Amino acid sequence: MNLPPGHDGENKDRANPPAFNLPVIVAATIGLLLLIHVAAQLMLSPDAYQQFYLQFGYVTLRDQLPEEMRGGEFARYYTLFSHAFLHVGWQHLIFNLAWLAVFGSPVARRYGNIGFIAIYLFGSAIGALTFAAISGAGFTILIGASGAVSAFIGGATRFVFQPVDMHTDPVTGEVRVLGRKLASLMDIVKNKRALSFAGFWLGLNVLFGLMPGILGVSGSIAWQAHLGGYVAGYFMVAWLEKRAF
Repeated sequence: MNLPPGHDGENKDRANPPAFNLPVIVAATIGLLLLIHVAAQLMLSPDAYQQFYLQFGYVTLRDQLPEEMRGGEFARYYTLFSHAFLHVGWQHLIFNLAWLAVFGSPVARRYGNIGFIAIYLFGSAIGALTFAAISGAGFTILIGASGAVSAFIGGATRFVFQPVDMHTDPVTGEVRVLGRKLASLMDIVKNKRALSFAGFWLGLNVLFGLMPGILGVSGSIAWQAHLGGYVAGYFMVAWLEKRAF
């Protein structure tokens, strides 16, 4: 049974629930994303605003012409991560923050601050590479935390829908909560709630690809980055499960 150490702490949280239930790392990340967005909106001129996104957004054409793009060769690497801290508008930002709060929180509680940061960065990078692989080498700028957020969704799907395992001491009769095990693919298939959510999420992204304006969001939705991030998070939590941070 894959139950990493430290999960019993969830019981203490239930006994004394805090007034503000977001883990500190999640609240800090939300604050950082808000700060970056507000600062860019208030401090940059329209031209500087555009150059800012060219500098730090993930541009698919950059791999072919790195010397002709802002940031040069080095930008090919740091934009794999920096794009996940930028957003094109308030609707885009708030949508990602809501999903980050919901699915980033259980991941942060289970794997700690380092695990949370690792999944955020890994999901953003894999999401960007998947986006580039599927969308081609045209001049497209990827901006937003969608890949990272999708990684949290992929990781959380593997345990939030699983039943809580209990252990009864055969001698004392004391009942101890072990936590939720990390589900395998077959466990998810057998769990109606997990399977329904995974199917809903996948179907929603397919719908985004076919009809990008369905939510009234300006611009196209990077469903490719969503899928890449989801798969990255799904597999990364299995690696984190064996490590305590």
